Amino acid sequence: MIYVNARFLTQRKTGVQQYALVLCRELVKHIPDLCFLTPKSDLIDQKWLREFNIQQIGNRNGHFWEQIELPRYLRSIGSPLLLCFTGLSPAFYKNCYFTIHDMSLYAYPKWFRFSYRAVYKLNYAIQAKCAQGIFTVSEFSKGEIIKYLSISPEKVTVLRNSVDGVMDVLATESVHRERRNEILLVGTLEPRKNVEFVINSFLASGIENYKLIVVGGMGSAFSKVTFSQHENIVFCGYLSDEELEAKYKQASIFVYPSLYEGFGLPPLEAMQRGCPVMASDRASIPEVCGDAAYYFDPDNPSDFSAKLLELIEKYDELSPMLIRNGYLRLKKFDVHIVALKLLDVISQRKI
Repeated sequence: MIYVNARFLTQRKTGVQQYALVLCRELVKHIPDLCFLTPKSDLIDQKWLREFNIQQIGNRNGHFWEQIELPRYLRSIGSPLLLCFTGLSPAFYKNCYFTIHDMSLYAYPKWFRFSYRAVYKLNYAIQAKCAQGIFTVSEFSKGEIIKYLSISPEKVTVLRNSVDGVMDVLATESVHRERRNEILLVGTLEPRKNVEFVINSFLASGIENYKLIVVGGMGSAFSKVTFSQHENIVFCGYLSDEELEAKYKQASIFVYPSLYEGFGLPPLEAMQRGCPVMASDRASIPEVCGDAAYYFDPDNPSDFSAKLLELIEKYDELSPMLIRNGYLRLKKFDVHIVALKLLDVISQRKI
């Protein structure tokens, strides 16, 4: 039997949890008896208990559960294969594949608290040597992992993010839906997401008949950031899936200003809902968005303001092209293909 470190089912859903959820939904179609191990928790949604074969083990939670109770249980049943799609994998547990979404804590260490950096760097260094292999979400991240961990390219497999198919919408509906004068930004409020840059550039642009809608909460692992307040800026905090769906469908423009991303799922979510995307030209983002985004320099406020004004002024001309390209782009991120690639990799592992 194959097991999944499913601690993510007990956590608030952000991009990495969404990645794990979408991929696991596909994997159970191919491995019906796939077992999801979680800490004992009241936070697990009843729908996950119905959808997945969940086994709750141990008496603790957090890193103690992940590093002590989880590997102890696995060794007690013969050390079966463990798949980890978020967070940390158990250090020194060899029959394991773990996932690194990006190497931002190496590239930009000042963005993170010292304790977070220390724990993750130690775990990565150990598991890069011990584990069967590493999964990551883009060719960009694969290159970063090879550079910073000094490991063989053969040990790293790219399993790209996919949008959740259960939330598909028709292109014709999205193109013709009446939208509000809202510019949407979705992401954890942390330094690399570059939210302050968008806020300041938006306020300096002189655009008055649009609101900037910011969705996301503060990340506990990151350095704190503060933001300007204005009547045309709305901070929504974390939203439910249904509330976020509504925001994507209402917005006229989606903005993704990150300075560093291993992948970046929100632009694909916006494309799926027929919302034109403006995106940073850094890191993995052009690899993900291709020709389906209007790019800007995330360090240049003037460039961002000019591109935003241009997109607003030429909206009837540019938005249909971006929406159409977005739907075509989504076809490159089929979770079925990703799952088959994973299954091929683990079938060739050393026992």
